[in-house]
Amino acid sequence: MARADSGQAAVEAALTLPLTVFLCLGTLQLFLAMQARVLAEYAVFRSVRVGSTNGGKCDPMMDAAVLALLPSFQSYLGAAGDPSSQLAAAFAKHGRANGYRYADQYATGTAATNFMGGNILLMERSYSKPVAAASELDFDQPGPPQRLSVRLVYWYPMRIPFANWVISKMVLGYSAVNPLMVTQTSAWPATNLGARQAAVQARAAAGELVLPVVADYSMRMMSPVEDGARTCGGT
Repeated sequence: MARADSGQAAVEAALTLPLTVFLCLGTLQLFLAMQARVLAEYAVFRSVRVGSTNGGKCDPMMDAAVLALLPSFQSYLGAAGDPSSQLAAAFAKHGRANGYRYADQYATGTAATNFMGGNILLMERSYSKPVAAASELDFDQPGPPQRLSVRLVYWYPMRIPFANWVISKMVLGYSAVNPLMVTQTSAWPATNLGARQAAVQARAAAGELVLPVVADYSMRMMSPVEDGARTCGGT
């Protein structure tokens, strides 16, 4: 009887283990996603602040945003050198010189593979007055001041194994054996991500498990507009 009870307990433990593991790893992943959300709010503020004083130029705005977001996808402390040089090296890896892309190394068996390779963020910019070309326009004339508004889309790379895969399935939709309870069949409906849906699906198909974190900010322009393009960064 004791042997039967032991066997039953082993079976029950095996069936509930995936759910238990996900509860632990998923909680950690969600807290990291919350950190990414907070940093994205700060990043879009820093970006708009820089843009308002630099003619709305893409590159300075992207630089400011990437610097603010670095702690959420790149651990740069602990390497050789002082903290400032470590930060500079991390920014060089993910900043303008590298096309604002992230590229973390993940070990698979005995080899390391370049798992993440997509753009870190996309900025959608708009101005309170039309911008036809690079010019001073009437930003310093009487009347309502010109404002720069930015929507920042941070493609947050989920970093916790298993939890990232399950959360990705929950977001994109999944109908197969339930990975959390293998005796059941799941039917998870896809989350409506709007214009971001196709990009998230394409990245997932390429092995990039990301969540689009969206943040908005607006500020008065304190310099003439020099770059009237609508977007900065990649999709």
